[in-house]
Amino acid sequence: MKRKLLVAVPLLCLVALLAWILRPKHESISDAYISERSVTLWSSVAQVREQLGVLLYGDHVDVLARHNENVKVRTSSGVVGWVDGRYLMDPELWKRSAKLLKQASAIPVQARGRTKVPTNLRVEPGRNEPRLYQFSRNAPVEIVGRATADWVQVSDEKESGEPAETKKEDWFLIRGIATRPPGEGVVRNSAITNTTQPGDQTIPIAGWVIARFVSLDLPDAVREATESANIRPLAWFELNRVTDGEGDHPQYLVAGARGPEGQPCDFTTLRVFTWNTRKTRYETAFIDNNLCGDFPILIAKDLKGQPEFRFRLLGQKEDRHYRLIQTVVRRIKDETPGAPSKSEKAKPQPSPSKK
Repeated sequence: MKRKLLVAVPLLCLVALLAWILRPKHESISDAYISERSVTLWSSVAQVREQLGVLLYGDHVDVLARHNENVKVRTSSGVVGWVDGRYLMDPELWKRSAKLLKQASAIPVQARGRTKVPTNLRVEPGRNEPRLYQFSRNAPVEIVGRATADWVQVSDEKESGEPAETKKEDWFLIRGIATRPPGEGVVRNSAITNTTQPGDQTIPIAGWVIARFVSLDLPDAVREATESANIRPLAWFELNRVTDGEGDHPQYLVAGARGPEGQPCDFTTLRVFTWNTRKTRYETAFIDNNLCGDFPILIAKDLKGQPEFRFRLLGQKEDRHYRLIQTVVRRIKDETPGAPSKSEKAKPQPSPSKK
Protein backbone atom coordinates (compact mmCIF):
# COMPACT_ATOMS: atom_id res chain seq x y z
CA MET A 1 0.00 0.00 0.00
CA LYS A 2 2.78 2.39 0.93
CA ARG A 3 4.58 1.58 -2.29
CA LYS A 4 1.43 2.43 -4.27
CA LEU A 5 1.10 5.74 -2.47
CA LEU A 6 4.75 6.52 -3.09
CA VAL A 7 4.10 6.06 -6.84
CA ALA A 8 0.65 7.68 -6.99
CA VAL A 9 1.50 10.90 -5.14
CA PRO A 10 4.37 11.92 -7.45
CA LEU A 11 2.22 11.03 -10.48
CA LEU A 12 -0.62 13.24 -9.23
CA CYS A 13 1.81 16.05 -8.57
CA LEU A 14 3.24 15.65 -12.07
CA VAL A 15 -0.24 15.70 -13.64
CA ALA A 16 -1.16 18.80 -11.65
CA LEU A 17 2.07 20.51 -12.69
CA LEU A 18 1.50 19.69 -16.36
CA ALA A 19 -2.12 20.90 -16.17
CA TRP A 20 -0.95 24.19 -14.66
CA ILE A 21 1.76 24.61 -17.32
CA LEU A 22 -0.65 23.79 -20.18
CA ARG A 23 -3.57 25.83 -18.79
CA PRO A 24 -5.16 28.44 -21.14
CA LYS A 25 -3.35 31.68 -20.42
CA HIS A 26 -5.82 34.00 -22.27
CA GLU A 27 -2.95 36.04 -23.61
CA SER A 28 -4.25 38.77 -25.89
CA ILE A 29 -3.18 38.84 -29.51
CA SER A 30 -4.07 42.54 -29.89
CA ASP A 31 -6.35 45.20 -28.48
CA ALA A 32 -9.30 47.08 -29.97
CA TYR A 33 -12.04 49.61 -29.30
CA ILE A 34 -15.80 49.34 -29.71
CA SER A 35 -16.94 51.38 -32.73
CA GLU A 36 -20.71 50.97 -32.33
CA ARG A 37 -23.21 52.64 -30.00
CA SER A 38 -23.76 49.33 -28.21
CA VAL A 39 -22.48 45.80 -28.85
CA THR A 40 -23.71 42.62 -27.15
CA LEU A 41 -21.13 40.49 -25.34
CA TRP A 42 -22.02 36.79 -25.76
CA SER A 43 -20.87 33.73 -23.80
CA SER A 44 -20.02 31.74 -26.96
CA VAL A 45 -20.51 31.61 -30.73
CA ALA A 46 -23.05 28.77 -30.50
CA GLN A 47 -26.69 29.30 -31.48
CA VAL A 48 -27.74 28.75 -27.88
CA ARG A 49 -25.74 31.25 -25.85
CA GLU A 50 -26.02 33.66 -22.97
CA GLN A 51 -25.84 37.44 -23.06
CA LEU A 52 -23.08 38.54 -20.70
CA GLY A 53 -23.41 42.30 -21.07
CA VAL A 54 -23.25 45.30 -23.37
CA LEU A 55 -20.20 47.22 -24.55
CA LEU A 56 -20.43 50.86 -25.65
CA TYR A 57 -18.57 53.04 -28.11
CA GLY A 58 -14.98 53.64 -27.03
CA ASP A 59 -14.75 50.70 -24.61
CA HIS A 60 -11.29 49.13 -24.74
CA VAL A 61 -10.99 45.33 -25.03
CA ASP A 62 -8.21 42.77 -25.37
CA VAL A 63 -8.59 40.48 -28.38
CA LEU A 64 -8.04 36.83 -27.37
CA ALA A 65 -9.14 34.83 -30.41
CA ARG A 66 -11.05 35.02 -33.69
CA HIS A 67 -13.64 32.72 -35.23
CA ASN A 68 -14.94 33.84 -38.63
CA GLU A 69 -16.57 37.26 -38.00
CA ASN A 70 -16.71 36.70 -34.23
CA VAL A 71 -13.98 37.85 -31.87
CA LYS A 72 -13.27 36.66 -28.35
CA VAL A 73 -12.47 39.63 -26.12
CA ARG A 74 -11.73 40.46 -22.50
CA THR A 75 -13.23 43.68 -21.14
CA SER A 76 -11.49 46.12 -18.82
CA SER A 77 -13.43 44.57 -15.94
CA GLY A 78 -12.13 41.07 -16.82
CA VAL A 79 -15.30 39.65 -18.42
CA VAL A 80 -14.51 37.29 -21.33
CA GLY A 81 -16.97 36.83 -24.16
CA TRP A 82 -17.62 37.07 -27.90
CA VAL A 83 -18.60 40.08 -30.02
CA ASP A 84 -19.19 40.76 -33.70
CA GLY A 85 -15.78 41.67 -35.14
CA ARG A 86 -17.31 44.24 -37.53
CA TYR A 87 -17.87 46.53 -34.57
CA LEU A 88 -14.25 46.64 -33.42
CA MET A 89 -11.80 49.43 -34.25
CA ASP A 90 -8.07 48.77 -34.31
CA PRO A 91 -5.79 51.02 -32.22
CA GLU A 92 -4.35 52.82 -35.26
CA LEU A 93 -7.81 53.86 -36.46
CA TRP A 94 -8.71 54.89 -32.92
CA LYS A 95 -5.66 57.20 -32.87
CA ARG A 96 -6.70 58.70 -36.20
CA SER A 97 -10.15 59.30 -34.77
CA ALA A 98 -8.70 61.10 -31.76
CA LYS A 99 -6.47 63.24 -33.99
CA LEU A 100 -9.41 64.17 -36.20
CA LEU A 101 -11.45 65.17 -33.16
CA LYS A 102 -8.64 67.44 -31.97
CA GLN A 103 -8.46 69.11 -35.38
CA ALA A 104 -12.23 69.54 -35.69
CA SER A 105 -12.53 70.92 -32.16
CA ALA A 106 -10.38 73.91 -33.16
CA ILE A 107 -12.65 74.92 -36.09
CA PRO A 108 -15.59 77.29 -35.51
CA VAL A 109 -19.05 75.84 -36.14
CA GLN A 110 -20.35 76.72 -39.62
CA ALA A 111 -23.84 75.24 -39.22
CA ARG A 112 -25.87 72.86 -37.09
CA GLY A 113 -28.11 70.08 -38.21
CA ARG A 114 -29.48 66.58 -37.67
CA THR A 115 -29.01 63.31 -39.48
CA LYS A 116 -31.89 62.37 -41.78
CA VAL A 117 -31.12 58.64 -41.73
CA PRO A 118 -28.69 56.30 -39.94
CA THR A 119 -25.40 57.83 -41.07
CA ASN A 120 -21.89 56.41 -41.13
CA LEU A 121 -19.08 58.56 -39.77
CA ARG A 122 -15.83 58.02 -41.66
CA VAL A 123 -12.22 59.00 -41.06
CA GLU A 124 -11.91 60.61 -44.52
CA PRO A 125 -14.42 61.75 -47.16
CA GLY A 126 -15.49 58.72 -49.20
CA ARG A 127 -17.82 55.77 -48.72
CA ASN A 128 -14.99 53.27 -48.87
CA GLU A 129 -13.00 54.96 -46.09
CA PRO A 130 -12.84 53.24 -42.66
CA ARG A 131 -15.95 53.75 -40.57
CA LEU A 132 -15.61 55.25 -37.12
CA TYR A 133 -19.21 55.18 -35.93
CA GLN A 134 -22.83 55.21 -37.07
CA PHE A 135 -25.20 57.95 -35.97
CA SER A 136 -28.83 57.10 -35.54
CA ARG A 137 -31.54 59.10 -37.30
CA ASN A 138 -32.13 62.63 -35.93
CA ALA A 139 -28.76 62.82 -34.17
CA PRO A 140 -27.59 66.44 -33.64
CA VAL A 141 -24.28 67.38 -35.30
CA GLU A 142 -22.13 70.48 -35.73
CA ILE A 143 -20.72 71.14 -39.21
CA VAL A 144 -17.19 72.57 -39.31
CA GLY A 145 -15.93 71.77 -42.82
CA ARG A 146 -16.70 70.47 -46.31
CA ALA A 147 -15.01 68.35 -48.95
CA THR A 148 -15.92 66.29 -51.99
CA ALA A 149 -15.40 62.65 -52.92
CA ASP A 150 -16.29 60.33 -55.78
CA TRP A 151 -19.75 58.83 -55.50
CA VAL A 152 -19.80 55.06 -55.11
CA GLN A 153 -22.47 52.61 -54.02
CA VAL A 154 -21.73 50.58 -50.89
CA SER A 155 -23.75 47.89 -49.16
CA ASP A 156 -24.42 49.80 -45.93
CA GLU A 157 -25.41 53.10 -47.59
CA LYS A 158 -27.81 52.19 -50.37
CA GLU A 159 -29.61 54.92 -52.31
CA SER A 160 -31.99 54.93 -55.25
CA GLY A 161 -29.47 56.75 -57.47
CA GLU A 162 -26.34 58.83 -57.61
CA PRO A 163 -26.28 62.61 -56.97
CA ALA A 164 -27.97 64.54 -59.76
CA GLU A 165 -25.75 65.69 -62.63
CA THR A 166 -22.50 64.64 -60.99
CA LYS A 167 -20.42 61.67 -59.95
CA LYS A 168 -19.02 63.54 -56.98
CA GLU A 169 -20.80 64.28 -53.73
CA ASP A 170 -20.40 66.72 -50.85
CA TRP A 171 -19.15 65.59 -47.45
CA PHE A 172 -19.33 67.47 -44.15
CA LEU A 173 -16.71 67.38 -41.43
CA ILE A 174 -18.82 67.23 -38.29
CA ARG A 175 -18.61 67.05 -34.53
CA GLY A 176 -21.10 65.02 -32.55
CA ILE A 177 -21.64 62.79 -29.53
CA ALA A 178 -21.25 59.03 -29.45
CA THR A 179 -23.77 57.80 -26.93
CA ARG A 180 -26.94 55.77 -26.45
CA PRO A 181 -30.22 56.61 -24.76
CA PRO A 182 -30.80 55.44 -21.16
CA GLY A 183 -32.14 51.89 -21.00
CA GLU A 184 -30.87 50.75 -24.39
CA GLY A 185 -29.30 47.31 -24.54
CA VAL A 186 -30.34 46.10 -21.05
CA VAL A 187 -29.02 42.60 -20.38
CA ARG A 188 -31.55 39.80 -20.15
CA ASN A 189 -29.98 38.26 -17.06
CA SER A 190 -30.68 40.72 -14.25
CA ALA A 191 -27.89 39.17 -12.17
CA ILE A 192 -25.30 40.35 -14.70
CA THR A 193 -24.53 44.03 -14.96
CA ASN A 194 -23.57 45.88 -18.13
CA THR A 195 -19.92 46.60 -18.71
CA THR A 196 -21.05 50.25 -18.90
CA GLN A 197 -24.27 51.48 -17.36
CA PRO A 198 -27.03 52.64 -19.75
CA GLY A 199 -26.76 56.27 -20.73
CA ASP A 200 -23.65 57.04 -18.68
CA GLN A 201 -21.33 57.50 -21.66
CA THR A 202 -21.24 60.55 -23.91
CA ILE A 203 -18.01 60.77 -25.88
CA PRO A 204 -17.23 63.61 -28.32
CA ILE A 205 -16.50 62.34 -31.79
CA ALA A 206 -15.63 63.87 -35.17
CA GLY A 207 -15.45 62.65 -38.75
CA TRP A 208 -16.89 62.90 -42.24
CA VAL A 209 -20.49 62.24 -43.26
CA ILE A 210 -22.36 62.52 -46.55
CA ALA A 211 -23.73 66.07 -46.64
CA ARG A 212 -27.01 64.94 -48.19
CA PHE A 213 -27.70 62.87 -45.10
CA VAL A 214 -27.74 65.96 -42.84
CA SER A 215 -30.64 68.41 -42.56
CA LEU A 216 -29.52 71.89 -41.49
CA ASP A 217 -31.36 73.52 -38.59
CA LEU A 218 -32.07 76.70 -40.54
CA PRO A 219 -34.06 79.59 -39.04
CA ASP A 220 -37.37 80.08 -40.85
CA ALA A 221 -36.29 83.42 -42.34
CA VAL A 222 -33.12 81.89 -43.78
CA ARG A 223 -34.89 78.81 -45.12
CA GLU A 224 -37.59 80.81 -46.94
CA ALA A 225 -35.14 83.32 -48.42
CA THR A 226 -32.68 80.69 -49.69
CA GLU A 227 -35.45 78.56 -51.16
CA SER A 228 -36.88 81.53 -53.07
CA ALA A 229 -33.38 82.39 -54.37
CA ASN A 230 -32.72 78.76 -55.37
CA ILE A 231 -29.68 78.61 -53.08
CA ARG A 232 -28.46 75.47 -51.36
CA PRO A 233 -27.41 76.74 -47.90
CA LEU A 234 -24.18 75.30 -46.51
CA ALA A 235 -23.46 77.57 -43.53
CA TRP A 236 -25.33 80.23 -41.58
CA PHE A 237 -24.55 82.57 -38.69
CA GLU A 238 -26.42 84.99 -36.46
CA LEU A 239 -24.55 88.29 -36.75
CA ASN A 240 -26.50 90.32 -34.17
CA ARG A 241 -30.03 91.26 -33.10
CA VAL A 242 -32.20 94.32 -33.50
CA THR A 243 -35.16 95.21 -31.30
CA ASP A 244 -38.52 96.74 -32.17
CA GLY A 245 -42.01 96.65 -30.72
CA GLU A 246 -42.34 92.95 -31.62
CA GLY A 247 -39.16 91.91 -29.80
CA ASP A 248 -35.65 90.82 -30.81
CA HIS A 249 -34.92 89.86 -34.42
CA PRO A 250 -31.68 88.07 -35.41
CA GLN A 251 -29.79 89.24 -38.49
CA TYR A 252 -28.12 86.50 -40.50
CA LEU A 253 -25.18 85.72 -42.76
CA VAL A 254 -25.72 82.76 -45.10
CA ALA A 255 -23.20 80.95 -47.32
CA GLY A 256 -24.49 78.67 -50.03
CA ALA A 257 -24.16 77.40 -53.57
CA ARG A 258 -26.20 76.79 -56.67
CA GLY A 259 -26.05 73.76 -58.91
CA PRO A 260 -25.01 70.19 -58.23
CA GLU A 261 -22.83 68.76 -55.50
CA GLY A 262 -19.14 68.13 -55.97
CA GLN A 263 -18.05 71.69 -56.76
CA PRO A 264 -14.49 72.66 -55.75
CA CYS A 265 -15.66 75.77 -53.86
CA ASP A 266 -17.07 75.37 -50.36
CA PHE A 267 -19.55 78.15 -51.18
CA THR A 268 -20.18 80.42 -54.15
CA THR A 269 -22.61 82.99 -52.74
CA LEU A 270 -22.97 85.06 -49.57
CA ARG A 271 -26.08 86.87 -48.38
CA VAL A 272 -26.88 88.99 -45.33
CA PHE A 273 -30.49 89.24 -44.19
CA THR A 274 -31.36 92.22 -41.97
CA TRP A 275 -34.59 93.15 -40.19
CA ASN A 276 -36.39 96.31 -41.36
CA THR A 277 -37.99 97.66 -38.18
CA ARG A 278 -40.19 100.12 -40.11
CA LYS A 279 -41.58 97.57 -42.58
CA THR A 280 -41.33 94.68 -40.06
CA ARG A 281 -39.79 92.26 -42.52
CA TYR A 282 -36.46 90.75 -43.50
CA GLU A 283 -34.54 92.27 -46.39
CA THR A 284 -31.50 91.14 -48.34
CA ALA A 285 -28.86 93.72 -47.38
CA PHE A 286 -25.86 92.13 -49.12
CA ILE A 287 -25.28 89.73 -52.01
CA ASP A 288 -22.10 88.37 -53.54
CA ASN A 289 -22.66 85.68 -56.17
CA ASN A 290 -19.18 85.51 -57.69
CA LEU A 291 -17.20 83.73 -55.00
CA CYS A 292 -15.18 80.58 -54.63
CA GLY A 293 -15.09 80.63 -50.86
CA ASP A 294 -13.23 78.36 -48.50
CA PHE A 295 -14.46 77.34 -45.03
CA PRO A 296 -14.26 78.32 -42.25
CA ILE A 297 -16.08 81.65 -42.13
CA LEU A 298 -15.08 83.54 -38.97
CA ILE A 299 -17.52 85.76 -37.05
CA ALA A 300 -16.42 88.49 -34.61
CA LYS A 301 -17.24 92.03 -33.40
CA ASP A 302 -15.23 95.23 -33.64
CA LEU A 303 -14.51 97.59 -30.73
CA LYS A 304 -17.91 99.23 -31.20
CA GLY A 305 -19.70 95.90 -31.06
CA GLN A 306 -20.48 95.86 -34.77
CA PRO A 307 -20.52 92.36 -36.28
CA GLU A 308 -17.80 91.34 -38.71
CA PHE A 309 -17.12 88.28 -40.81
CA ARG A 310 -14.10 87.12 -42.75
CA PHE A 311 -13.14 84.24 -45.01
CA ARG A 312 -10.68 83.27 -47.73
CA LEU A 313 -11.16 82.51 -51.37
CA LEU A 314 -10.03 79.07 -52.43
CA GLY A 315 -6.25 78.97 -52.87
CA GLN A 316 -5.64 82.44 -51.42
CA LYS A 317 -3.96 83.36 -48.14
CA GLU A 318 -5.44 86.82 -47.58
CA ASP A 319 -8.75 87.18 -45.75
CA ARG A 320 -11.75 89.01 -47.10
CA HIS A 321 -13.07 91.13 -44.26
CA TYR A 322 -16.60 92.60 -43.98
CA ARG A 323 -18.50 94.60 -41.36
CA LEU A 324 -22.24 95.09 -40.83
CA ILE A 325 -23.02 98.69 -39.89
CA GLN A 326 -26.74 98.87 -39.06
CA THR A 327 -28.14 97.43 -42.33
CA VAL A 328 -25.14 98.13 -44.59
CA VAL A 329 -22.33 95.65 -45.24
CA ARG A 330 -18.94 97.17 -45.99
CA ARG A 331 -15.77 95.44 -47.03
CA ILE A 332 -12.83 96.39 -44.81
CA LYS A 333 -9.47 96.53 -46.56
CA ASP A 334 -6.53 98.79 -47.41
CA GLU A 335 -7.86 100.91 -50.24
CA THR A 336 -8.14 104.53 -51.30
CA PRO A 337 -10.17 106.43 -48.67
CA GLY A 338 -13.68 107.11 -49.84
CA ALA A 339 -13.56 104.53 -52.64
CA PRO A 340 -16.73 102.46 -52.26
CA SER A 341 -16.48 98.72 -52.61
CA LYS A 342 -19.02 96.66 -54.52
CA SER A 343 -20.64 95.62 -51.26
CA GLU A 344 -21.19 99.25 -50.27
CA LYS A 345 -23.07 99.87 -53.49
CA ALA A 346 -25.48 97.03 -52.86
CA LYS A 347 -28.90 98.34 -51.92
CA PRO A 348 -31.20 96.42 -49.58
CA GLN A 349 -33.71 94.31 -51.50
CA PRO A 350 -37.01 93.08 -50.07
CA SER A 351 -36.87 89.43 -49.14
CA PRO A 352 -39.92 87.25 -49.68
CA SER A 353 -39.56 85.89 -46.15
CA LYS A 354 -41.51 87.57 -43.42
CA LYS A 355 -41.49 87.05 -39.72
